[in-house]
Amino acid sequence: MAVSKMPEGTMAVSTMPEGTMPVSTMPVSTLPTLKEGDSGDAVRFLEQLLSSIYWFGLQQGRPSLITSNVRFDANYDSQCQQIVTEFQENYNATFPFPSPDIKVDGVVGPETWKALGDAIFKYTY
Repeated sequence: MAVSKMPEGTMAVSTMPEGTMPVSTMPVSTLPTLKEGDSGDAVRFLEQLLSSIYWFGLQQGRPSLITSNVRFDANYDSQCQQIVTEFQENYNATFPFPSPDIKVDGVVGPETWKALGDAIFKYTY
C-alpha cells in the first residue's frame, strides 16, 4: 500500500486489510482545542461524539465511558475531562498500529479530534 503525503491537519481514507483499523478523513486544523472550563457548541459536539462512540462501541467487559449520571450541558467540566481521558486511554489500548498513541491529558486537541474521527468511523461503518 502506498503512503502519500497529506497537508497538515488532514487524514486519508484507505482500504485497509481485514483486521486493521480504518483511518478517517477529518480536517482538524479548524477544530478548537477544548479543555476544562470551555463551553459552547464545540463542547456539545464533543459530548455527542463521545456518546455515539460509547453506544456504537459498547462491548461486554469494557470500561463504561458514559453512565446515566452524565450531564450533556455543553460545559467542559471535570466530568467531561474524565470521559475524554478515559476515551484517550481506551483509544490507545483499542486501536493498534498504524494508529498512533495519543496523549492522555483530558484535553481535546488535534490528536484527540483525529482519534474521535477514527473511533466514530470504526463504530458506525
